[in-house]
This record gives sequence, structure tokens and C-alpha cells, in this order.
Amino acid sequence: MNTESNPPLFDVMVSPRWADQDSMGHINHVQYFRYLEEARVQWMANTGFGMGGGGELSGMIVAAAGLNFRKEWHHDKPLRVRAWAVHIGNSSFRLLQSLHSEDGSELVAEGEITLVCIDAKHRPTPIADAERALLQQSAVA
Repeated sequence: MNTESNPPLFDVMVSPRWADQDSMGHINHVQYFRYLEEARVQWMANTGFGMGGGGELSGMIVAAAGLNFRKEWHHDKPLRVRAWAVHIGNSSFRLLQSLHSEDGSELVAEGEITLVCIDAKHRPTPIADAERALLQQSAVA
């Protein structure tokens, strides 16, 4: 997918912690999912995306998540987390997420996550028009 054509939905720096390393001295694979979540939550807090806003939307749940690990990483080096929309459905959307070196030159991990918008009863609810427009700004084919 060509991510160069559209700006990312978000571009957030995260700092791996010393305790995130495993016995082999590199960041444990499960920590990458936490970094991605940290970046998504920061994006949602900054934009209000998925935070309700008085409509039917109560929040979002993760329906699927996957990562391909490309390079070892260590606690003393920050990671740049970016995401682009790759599919926008009625109540769900899929993001391409990547973790890179701070300058963007080294790809550390990449994968997709599917998020579903839910109502107060935890049933799927349509993506609001404003949120759909925000996702479409970063959509890649």
C-alpha cells in the first residue's frame, strides 16, 4: 500500500521502557501492541474520535489485530507510530499501523487492526459522518 499519497491518521512517538525487553535483550513482541494502543488512545483523546460526542457511539472495540515484526528494537530508542485507514465500513474500519525508528528510516513492525464502533449496549453502531470524514482523509488503497 502506498502510504506516501495521504497523511497518516496519526503520527505519535512512544518510548519503550527498559522493562519492555525480554530475556534476549530486545523489546518483547506483545509490547508493540501496547505501543500501538497508546498511540491510538492519544489520537482519540486529541481528536475526540470514538469518544461518544452525544450520539449513539459509546466507544470502540478491537475485532482483530495482527503484526509482522521486521526488526529487533531496544528500550533506549523511541518509536514512531503511524496509521492509515485501509477500509471503512458501516460500523467498522481497518487501519494499517506501523512502527518505525524516530526518523522513519527503519521499519520495525507493521500490521492491521479492525475496530468496531459500538453503542452503550455494545452493539455495532454506524461510524458518525465527522469520524468517517476524518478516516477518509488518511485512506490508502
